[in-house]
Amino acid sequence: MVVIFALGAIFLIVGAAVLGRGFGSSRLPPTIEGPVKDSGEGGCENAAAEWDKARQNACNAKSDEAAAHRHAADLRGQVVAATAAHLALVVAAIATYAAAAAATATVFGIPAGIVLTGVAIGLTVAAAAALLVLIGLTAALTAADDDLRDKMLARQQWEGKAAAERERINRECPPERAQEVLSRPSPC
Repeated sequence: MVVIFALGAIFLIVGAAVLGRGFGSSRLPPTIEGPVKDSGEGGCENAAAEWDKARQNACNAKSDEAAAHRHAADLRGQVVAATAAHLALVVAAIATYAAAAAATATVFGIPAGIVLTGVAIGLTVAAAAALLVLIGLTAALTAADDDLRDKMLARQQWEGKAAAERERINRECPPERAQEVLSRPSPC
């Protein structure tokens, strides 16, 4: 019987983690793909167009990264709140079990002990449910952190591409044209 309960608990914990990660991943917006390696050919005008494209994509990636930071921070707050709720329920259940044990020490306290045991069992069930919620939120936070990492990588790649195209403009364009192209305002 104990083995069945243990297997059921393991199934619930793994299920909460898998569902939490799946649900957390499904709510995340897509990540902008990083730049593809181009031939670097095409002269000054192609370099200018590629630089503009890279700066715009770097801007978009920076915005996506900021949104991912906010989402992960929100989930961290929810995990902290769920942890606090779970711990409070565990402490309350333990205290209620202790009170039930103390109440049943005397003949007159047996009815109170029975009531307190029922309350303690309810608190234990609530603590178990809070643990499953906590596991699901932690799995969703893991998915959000993975998404944040991907968005940071995309931003870094686009910023690197913009820097490479800037160097290419300086190398391939006449100085006047390079000055004109590089003085364009940022798309952000």
